[in-house]
Parts: sequence; C-alpha cells; structure tokens
Amino acid sequence: MEYYGLILNRTYLVFAAPGGLYGWKVEGPVSNARPLFYEPYQKMLDDPELIRGRGAVEDLAKLKGGFFIPDLEIASVVASDKSKWGMGGIPHSGRIRVNLTNGKWREFILLGCVNPDEIRDRIVASASIRA
Repeated sequence: MEYYGLILNRTYLVFAAPGGLYGWKVEGPVSNARPLFYEPYQKMLDDPELIRGRGAVEDLAKLKGGFFIPDLEIASVVASDKSKWGMGGIPHSGRIRVNLTNGKWREFILLGCVNPDEIRDRIVASASIRA
C-alpha cells in the first residue's frame, strides 16, 4: 500500500524483476472497515504462472494506476519494521522505501505478515542495486 494526498491510499501488487519494479494497482482508497481486503491479492502471489509470466507482469503494470521503476532509477532500497501511522487495524509488517536517483522516493507499506528485510533483499537482488 502507498499513501498519497496525505490521507488517501492505494494498494499495489509489486513485482521485483530484472530491470526494475513493476506495480499493478489492485485497490484504490480503502479504510479500516475491511482490514483484510488484501488477502485475495496475497493469494494471487502464490500462483506460479503469474510470477513466471514476466509479460503478464509488464502488462499489469501498464494498466491505469500501475507503474514501472527501472532499476537504473533506483538509488537504494531501505526496509523498516516500524508500523505506519494511520493504518488503524489493517495488518502490516513494516515498510519499504525506494529511493530514486532524482532525489524522490516511494514508500510501500507491507500488508499482512512478511519480513521487510527479505522483501528488500529480493528487490536488491533482482534489480542489481544497492541496499
């Protein structure tokens, strides 16, 4: 999940692949009323066909709200296990901050129970960048 406009949020499935990060926007703004809204998307990540189909991942990132961050534009990736203010009862495990070479950054809140350091390491390894 990523915050924008101070209090709004959007949820992505983010794929780390050689060449960069691909993001597919799966939900617009959500509230604490459905704290486990992300679970169906989390189950999608267990589908080996989706993960192996890089073309499918690229196509999903091209849909409205999606993104692609080339690895050449990623300066570093930082993991944090600290909770994010404003998340209420939505389970989350920390955050990943992607620092860009242009001085900007993007911060992704890790929904569910995952290890932020492992996620950072996967991004760094697949994109061949610095931690």
